[in-house]
Amino acid sequence: MEAKTLARVTRGLLWLGGAAGVVLLLGGLYFHGGVQGLFLEAYGVGPEGKAGVLLFLTLMAGIALWILGELIGVLATVERDPFVEGNARAFFRMGLAAELAGVGFTIKCFTLFTFMTAVCALVMVLSGLFALVLAQVFHRAVLYKQENDLTI
Repeated sequence: MEAKTLARVTRGLLWLGGAAGVVLLLGGLYFHGGVQGLFLEAYGVGPEGKAGVLLFLTLMAGIALWILGELIGVLATVERDPFVEGNARAFFRMGLAAELAGVGFTIKCFTLFTFMTAVCALVMVLSGLFALVLAQVFHRAVLYKQENDLTI
């Protein structure tokens, strides 16, 4: 598959995933009582803990949507020139957001432990570290590209 086609398909899937995430979050957690009840039951939380669980899920969904938005922005540059300083900064922001989500999931492990919370914590921390390393790689590539452009 050609790189441009792959980038377009991936960008489309990210848009679709982001839209589905918003619809599921708003529709499922806030407007549909049955889905909200399933989440609260899965966490073993009664009405007194409802606000905390909804706040946590909303914050984590917001971070996920932010990361999706950054990825969509990075993929938009693949067809032209991906090695720009904006992409290095985007990967850095994604890394920080993922680390923040990892901290949030880790804290939740101590308050309302579920196996999936522990898995999410581990995945977010590792994804954050990967994105931070990728930010450094892109930053270095930008420096090499700028140096090469000056010598030609």
